[in-house]
Amino acid sequence: MAAASVASIQLARFDQLREAGSATWDSTPGVLFCAVAADTRAAGTEAGSQVAFTFVVLGLHADVASARQLIDNRATGAPWLDDASETWSAVLQPFRHHGAANYLDRANPGVLFHDMPPTADAGDAVVAVTTVGWNREGLDMNRVREFGTGVVAVRMSMTGVPGLRTQHSFFFPGVLDCDPLTVTFWEDEASIRNFAYGQGSHRRQLDRHRAENLADRTSFTRFRVLHSNGTWYGDDPVRQRASPAPR
Repeated sequence: MAAASVASIQLARFDQLREAGSATWDSTPGVLFCAVAADTRAAGTEAGSQVAFTFVVLGLHADVASARQLIDNRATGAPWLDDASETWSAVLQPFRHHGAANYLDRANPGVLFHDMPPTADAGDAVVAVTTVGWNREGLDMNRVREFGTGVVAVRMSMTGVPGLRTQHSFFFPGVLDCDPLTVTFWEDEASIRNFAYGQGSHRRQLDRHRAENLADRTSFTRFRVLHSNGTWYGDDPVRQRASPAPR
């Protein structure tokens, strides 16, 4: 299974509930995966409906040129995104990746990225993507529900987390056929590290997952932003903030 070297992400936010559109990439070389997912949790809709206010188009690519071309061709590949009240897109370079997901091979989930630089530059904003998946054979929906309850608890606890800029969780069509994901934006790597490994709801859910084996696979990836365009809730979510003036 060939791993990717970069990712692309296109976020779209609508003022009214709508069903997810499609994304085509047949004319874009180097695309290893591309699909649309909906933040149905935030919309209060059924995950299988793909009806939401907010959507993501996630792409995995062999190289930066492929990611840039997919984003630049949005008008033909995903024209429905032009109707959004706000969009933001980026080419993302992973610098830390662990675990497995089924995006590149549904039958044999594995790592998504290779050839990563060792770390992000100090002070740079970080985009984090986490995934979770379950094997379809012998699927125990109680495990799925228990894990989902934990995700909701973590999302509700994230208000006011230092360094967090925004957060979303998404389901692809088929709900569990393609591993659900979360996307979060952080001031810097220190912020996400403190949240992920410090005390609180997230730490509790990590410990619970490990103790009770609530999922068959998980992954996390931290990205630096190579190129971005647009705004998210009126601002650039990866803009470097000015340091506070000394007192």
